[in-house]
Amino acid sequence: MIAEIGGDFLQWLRGFYFVAKTGSVSLAAREMGRNQPAISHQIKSLENELKIMLFTRSSRKMELTPEGKKILENAICIFEIIKEMKSGINDGDIDFEEKIVIAATHGIMLYFLPRFIVNFHTHRPKVKFELEVGPSKTILGKIESAEADFGIANLYSIPDKIEYQNLFETRLMLITSKDIHCLRQDDLTLDQISEVPFISFPTASTTARILEETFAAKGLKLNTIQVTDNFELLKKYVELGLGVAVTGEFTLREEDSEKFNILSLEQYFSKQEYGIITHKKKYLSPAVRSFIKALKSPIGIETSAKSKKHLQNDFPGKW
Repeated sequence: MIAEIGGDFLQWLRGFYFVAKTGSVSLAAREMGRNQPAISHQIKSLENELKIMLFTRSSRKMELTPEGKKILENAICIFEIIKEMKSGINDGDIDFEEKIVIAATHGIMLYFLPRFIVNFHTHRPKVKFELEVGPSKTILGKIESAEADFGIANLYSIPDKIEYQNLFETRLMLITSKDIHCLRQDDLTLDQISEVPFISFPTASTTARILEETFAAKGLKLNTIQVTDNFELLKKYVELGLGVAVTGEFTLREEDSEKFNILSLEQYFSKQEYGIITHKKKYLSPAVRSFIKALKSPIGIETSAKSKKHLQNDFPGKW
């Protein structure tokens, strides 16, 4: 027999979810369109019902207790099941009207996703997209809290609760200004790269971590003079001759071969893998499933023949 549950229990869980997500009763109330006392009452009612403490209140931010973390995970699963129940009847409707929330790195948002979103929206004009940009840690947080439907990232490691599907691979490429003459494809070494000014991505970037570890293993250290998380800004400073940089091949456009010397680093680094990440218990709506299928189509894993021709050439530089 199923035990009786108070009619307000789901609302208490909902209030708890938003407080856990924002770390604040006032922020949760603002996001939910409720007043602060109402949210506080929901939290207290849920704690009384479950006979546990959900948050520590010793600091200005509401921190989840170990028990609270378990309840949050269960609450997310409950809401996903409810979402599936409400949407299940429309699973066969190809003219769906939904929102797809994607969490991904700046590079993915700028260089990989646009053509897929434009093409999908052409055929499914009622679908809306919400894009959340951030490093891998932020992306995982969005997935674990069910704020995003799925993410795309190059993960250093895959948590147990995350489902991972390989999407594409990309080579790491060194880009330099056209005025750089000391770095050439035929005799390029890590020692040479470590001696020139380097523009890096933040340490939270998987690429930055891989570079740091590889150079450290050789007893080397990059001469980092600038850190940026914006690909176009990084390219601009490289073009102006401030330093060199390393980026994924997928971020390089055909016209970049006219601005930079582009050198392959495949002799030192294996291809970097980007994948689709979802919460194992996350309900994926028909629109989300359809869009993920589109991402995995050949257009998503192939580079145009013209682009390949440019990027596979050696750009020896002028030094």
